[in-house]
Amino acid sequence: MYCYIHIPFCQSRCRYCRFSTFSWKNDIDKQIYVDFLVKEIVEYKNLDAIQRRFPSAREWQILLKSIYFWWWTPTSLNNSQLEKIINTLKNKFWFENDIEITLETTIINITKENLIEWKKLWVNRLSLWIQTLNNDSLKEIWRPNKEEIIEKLDTIKRDRRPVSGVNKSLSISLDFIIWLPYVKIWEVRKDIQFIIKKYDFVNHISLYVLEEYYDYPKKWQELSIGEDEYLEEYKNCKKYLEDSGFSRYELSNFAKQWFECLHNKAYWDHSDIISFWLWSHWYLNQTRYAYPNNFKDYYAWIIDYKEDLSEKDLFLENVMFWLRTNGLEKIVYQKLNKEKINYFIEQKLLDIEDNKLILKDDWVTLIDYIIKEII
Repeated sequence: MYCYIHIPFCQSRCRYCRFSTFSWKNDIDKQIYVDFLVKEIVEYKNLDAIQRRFPSAREWQILLKSIYFWWWTPTSLNNSQLEKIINTLKNKFWFENDIEITLETTIINITKENLIEWKKLWVNRLSLWIQTLNNDSLKEIWRPNKEEIIEKLDTIKRDRRPVSGVNKSLSISLDFIIWLPYVKIWEVRKDIQFIIKKYDFVNHISLYVLEEYYDYPKKWQELSIGEDEYLEEYKNCKKYLEDSGFSRYELSNFAKQWFECLHNKAYWDHSDIISFWLWSHWYLNQTRYAYPNNFKDYYAWIIDYKEDLSEKDLFLENVMFWLRTNGLEKIVYQKLNKEKINYFIEQKLLDIEDNKLILKDDWVTLIDYIIKEII
């Protein structure tokens, strides 16, 4: 079983962010929400769904393989609040010996004191938002500057304390974004190269492309690389990462061996996931659930929606996930539109390797269109 903890707070909003986050909430409000989250875990109203999935199990017999704190800045909570949440989960469920506990964080929250406390809480994976090392771009998107990023990564480098309670050292994942303003061609690759050579503890890289359909400032497009260049940048980054010992296990995610994110893979494999806090989603036994995105309904224990996936639904989602990850096995792609698949192979958008149907790197930006056509 995998666990997701949704934290909808940030200290400030990044300029490229278009998601719902509460950056204006005060400490009293946050404590109220944490107290309710703890109550939700203790009185878990959806335990009946778990018991239907595992009829012979009690909640204390359910084994958690990972806990993922995300959406948007979990470290906007203080360490005592994080401790209260984790300890409540420990009292409710069993933790696997090598459980993966991920904390998403902005770079400003990296301090020697926080690293010590997080490791005491069994946190063994940090996901940090770097995005770019270009100071003009960082200023434009309202992010800390390069010098502060380097200072904080140096803080991690100096702290070699082991993580308490689990058989893992601290794993570090960094996020980068292609197509940000002021960032020139090859610059993202150079940033990644600089980071990897300087910090050998970085073992996971997430590489995203800025979504073009959002209403960003008009000048961003003029200040960014061209549409014909961002795919080239992605391919350059991919090649460098693979040459440096990272494997791409999903279109946007690269990891050294044994450092793939367990929680991400759980989503793509349709593994059972429970979640807590407003606007979070969970999945059990081919049924997907979601909490509402407003506090009034969330406090009333309302389930926003429940979706029972048919075998056809599950198959179509698997096609989408598998083409983004390891490719489609022959037994799978033979059930799809053969005419479209053959056309895309002729056009060199798709290929057959090791008896799997895979997406060619030149066409990663067309994956949604390709999937729509072949199913």
